Amino acid sequence: MTWRRAKRPDSGNAEIPAKDRALYYLSRFSRTERQIKDYLRRKQYSAEEIALTITYLKEKSFLNDSAFAEAFIQSRIQHLDGPFKIKQMLFQKGIDISSADSLLKQHYPEEVQIENAKTLLQRRPGERIKQMRFLASRGFPQYVIIQALKERDKGRRTRDD
Repeated sequence: MTWRRAKRPDSGNAEIPAKDRALYYLSRFSRTERQIKDYLRRKQYSAEEIALTITYLKEKSFLNDSAFAEAFIQSRIQHLDGPFKIKQMLFQKGIDISSADSLLKQHYPEEVQIENAKTLLQRRPGERIKQMRFLASRGFPQYVIIQALKERDKGRRTRDD
């Protein structure tokens, strides 16, 4: 018995409908509307075909930017990224800033940000200024960085006493 490999939609010379190509693109990972539009533009589909495809995908609930953003935020919180970095990543994927802000406020409270920053501080010991720069590069706001450092230092003093 031989196994046949299924042909990918982008293989071969046949003209592939935009809907099929978009579904293939969505089959691997969840995507945003902007990512699908950019993909179909790169594949040289007309604006009308792209619009019809986007409408179809939304009607069938294959494309939902807010659900994508919520899942993406949860994933990035698990990776210990800060809210600024997450917001920037969402913007690059086509989620508008106001939606990203409201979802981050809802799903990433300050207490969780501080705990994540403290976890990163435990993993990366070193000079205070280097730790501050590191947390800032991970997308944490300054007030969260300062609070995490204070709580960590307070914990050290109580153990030393």
